[in-house]
Amino acid sequence: MNRRGITTLIAALVLGTAGTLLPAQSDRFNKYLGAVDVQKVIGSSGVKLVPKSPDAEGDLNFAGQDGQLLLSASFYPASSYASARSSKGGFKSSLTGVGEEAFVGPATGPSLFILAFRKGPYTVVLNTELDAKSAPRLPMEKIIAIAKIMAARM
Repeated sequence: MNRRGITTLIAALVLGTAGTLLPAQSDRFNKYLGAVDVQKVIGSSGVKLVPKSPDAEGDLNFAGQDGQLLLSASFYPASSYASARSSKGGFKSSLTGVGEEAFVGPATGPSLFILAFRKGPYTVVLNTELDAKSAPRLPMEKIIAIAKIMAARM
């Protein structure tokens, strides 16, 4: 299953138990993560927040200097975490130290490119894009560092 398929699967599971998504308003979530934060973690300049689109489906989407999507963050109600974690395609292993509970995925494949965590009123799903060789554009260590910033602000 490809990245978009796995992300869609997780979103469908989250929506199936939560009812509806929270409004997709990046202004509402900017207080949790900004382009400057992403730049500091990845050690690269030129990161910018980009609007939601068919290729950038998160509530917060960040592109690199080359214009290619690096990271998306999608916000769901906290109650959605259990169904996201029970996803056979999305859950690989639990993760400690991020939010109240967290996991990484996807379940199959050598590369991890999804991190989901629950903190306060939200379940947040972070995912990075895959490059032409199906390698994550951001390594999981950087995604974890970004998730920790977000969780600390919630």
